[in-house]
Amino acid sequence: MKYQWGLGSIFGGPALAAVLMLAMGSWVRAQNCFTVSPSNLQINFANVAVGTRSAQVQPITITNVSCPSSITITTFSLSPGEFQLDYGFAPLTIYKGHGMQYGISFVPDSAQNFQGTFTVTVQGYSPVVVTLSGAGFTTGAATSISPSSLTFTNLRVGNRHFPQTVTYTNTGTSPLQVKSVYAEPPFSIEGFTQPVVLQPGHSLPVQVEFLPTYVGSYTGALVMTSDVLPPKTVPLTATAIATTPLSITTFPVLPSGTAGFAYLTTLLAAGGTAPYSWSLATGANLPQGLSLSSSGTITGTMSAGTQVGNHRVTVEVTDSSTPPNTTTSVLSLPVAAPNGAECNNIIFDVPGTNNPIVPINDLGAGYYQGAEGGLYLNGSNIMPASHDADGVNFAQSIQPLDANGNPDPNGKIGLLSVGLSVTFDTFGQFIQAGVGDPSLNSHLVFVPGAQPRLGAPYFANPGGAGWSAIMDYFLPQSGVTANQVQAVWFEDIDAGPNGTFPGDMTTLESQYISIAQNLHTFFPNLKLAYFSTRFYSGYSNGLPVSPDPETYAYETGFAVQAVIQDQINGDPALNYNPASGPVLAPWIAWGPYDWANGMLARSDGLVWPCSDFEPNGTHLVDAAKQAEASILLNFFKTTDTTLPWFLVPTQSLAHRARPFRPRKGR
Repeated sequence: MKYQWGLGSIFGGPALAAVLMLAMGSWVRAQNCFTVSPSNLQINFANVAVGTRSAQVQPITITNVSCPSSITITTFSLSPGEFQLDYGFAPLTIYKGHGMQYGISFVPDSAQNFQGTFTVTVQGYSPVVVTLSGAGFTTGAATSISPSSLTFTNLRVGNRHFPQTVTYTNTGTSPLQVKSVYAEPPFSIEGFTQPVVLQPGHSLPVQVEFLPTYVGSYTGALVMTSDVLPPKTVPLTATAIATTPLSITTFPVLPSGTAGFAYLTTLLAAGGTAPYSWSLATGANLPQGLSLSSSGTITGTMSAGTQVGNHRVTVEVTDSSTPPNTTTSVLSLPVAAPNGAECNNIIFDVPGTNNPIVPINDLGAGYYQGAEGGLYLNGSNIMPASHDADGVNFAQSIQPLDANGNPDPNGKIGLLSVGLSVTFDTFGQFIQAGVGDPSLNSHLVFVPGAQPRLGAPYFANPGGAGWSAIMDYFLPQSGVTANQVQAVWFEDIDAGPNGTFPGDMTTLESQYISIAQNLHTFFPNLKLAYFSTRFYSGYSNGLPVSPDPETYAYETGFAVQAVIQDQINGDPALNYNPASGPVLAPWIAWGPYDWANGMLARSDGLVWPCSDFEPNGTHLVDAAKQAEASILLNFFKTTDTTLPWFLVPTQSLAHRARPFRPRKGR
C-alpha cells in the first residue's frame, strides 16, 4: 500500500506569512516587489530513512509586499520525484499584503544524497528557484507487533475489564524511537506517555482497555509511529452489552475544559432503576466555578486561575429503587490553558431564538429555519434502499485496475480526498492510521488531493488550480493514475458566508453539483463519492479571521443533504445510471457527519471542546486530528458500500460492525 502522511494546515495572508518566516528564523529577500522565504533559496532536509517521509513539511512562501496591484504565479515545478508537493497550486493572483505557500517533503527511495529544485514562475519577473537537498539512509531497525488485532467481546457498558496487551518489538539491528501510540475512545491505552527509544531485541508492551459507554458494536485502531519506519496499526473491534447493576457509563476522561472559560458536560448512567440522582462523593471537588446538578450536568465557568492538567473527581449516582443503589466512579477532567480561540462559544443557538442548534442527524423530522433535518429523505438518517442497493452494486464492481483502467489482479484501487484544509488535515492523519492496518485491502492506495485554501469554487471550476495539482502532482506521487481512482471522500465549503440561509446553501449546492460532474470527468472509473461537511467552527466566531463561522459551518450540511437528495430524486445533472440517460456524476452518499454543537453532546456523545482547536478556532490540534481520522476510518470499515473494496476480502463480513462515533473526551 502506498502512502502519504504530510500533515498541517495553511491559510494565506500576511499575518501567517510573517509568523512562518519568523518561525523559520530567516529574513526574506526582496525580489522586485515580492519576497521569497527561505531567504537563501535553499532547503536542506535532515537524514530521512528510505521508505518514510520527512517529519517536517518545509514551506516556501511568496509574498506580495509592495507590488502596485497584484502579481500572478503562473506555474511551478518540482523535481526529482523524491521531493514531493504537500500543498500549493497555480495559477494564482496574489494581491498586495497577501501570499502563497508551497509545502515540500522529502521521500527518499534509496540510500544516497539527493539534489532537487522547486521553481516558481511569477508573470513578468525572473523565475524563483529554490534548491533542495536531502539524504536517504537505510535503517537496520525492523519491527513486529503481536497480536495483529484485538477483539473485546460482550463487555458490559460502564464496567472496567481486564486490558489486553499489544507488544511492539524491535527485531532489527539498530535502534528506533517510538514517537506516538494512540487509540481513541472508547478504547484507551496505558504503558506509553512519551517517546521511547527501542533498542534491538527490546519490546514495548502497551495495554489496551475497552471502556464502552453504549450498547453496540465498535471498531477502532491502535496506531504506533516511529522515526524510521512506517506506522503500525492494530485493528480493534468490540461489542458491548447492557449492564444490569447500576453503573456509571461516562468515559473516565471527560471532555477537556479551558481555564477561565465556560464548560458543559453531562454524565451518563445505566442499569438499576431510573431516574438517577447525581452528586459529588464526600470530599470531592470540581475545578472552581463548576458545579454538578442532580441531573448529572456539569456546568459553569472555570476560574481563570484553574490549574492546567488533569483534575480527578469522584462522582456518585443513586437510582430510584427501594432501597436505592449507589455507585461511584473516579473521572478525570482535563483543563487546558487558553489557546487564543473564542472558548466561551460552547453552544450556538438557532438565530433569533434561545434554542440550541441540533445536529442534522439528531434533528430528524424537525426543522431548522424551515429546512427539514435527517441525512436523507423525509427526516431519516437511513439511505433509501434502492440508492443503497445501487451503491453496493458499484462497490462490488470495484477491483484493482492497471494504469490504463483495465482489470488487473496486481493493479490498484485509488481512494482520493478532495477539499480544503480541514479535509487535508483529517486525510493525512487517516493515512497514518490506515497505512499499517493489516485489515485493509492491499490494493488500496490513498491519494491526498485536498489542500489548504481551496474552497468549493476552485473545484467547481473544471479549470481550477486544484485539479491541476491533483493530476500533475498528487496522483503521480501516490503512484496512481486518474484511471485507477474509484472512490472519493469530499469535504469542502465556500471560504466564508456568502448571503443568508437558505439562499447561500443553494449556491453551495450548485457548486457541489459541478464538483460531482468534474469528478466524473477527471476520473472515468470513479464509482463512489462520499460527501461530508465540516465539524463545529464556533470557536472561530469573533476572531479577526473566521473563514467558516457558525452558524454557516452547520448550515453547509444542508447543502450536502440537498445534493444527495437531488441525485436520489433523479436530477439528470447527477445521473449515474446509463439506463436513465447520460452519466454525468458518480453515485453520491453521505460520508461521516461530524458536526456537533460545541460542548453540547450529540445523541452519540460527540462533542467539540475548545482545546481540540488551534488558536484560529478553525483547525484541529494533532490529538483531535487523530480522533477525527478515527471516525473516518471507522466509516470506511463499517459501511456496506465500502466493505467490498476497503477491507481484505476475507475480512469484509467479519467487520460489519455498527458504526459508532466515540465520545470525544481528552
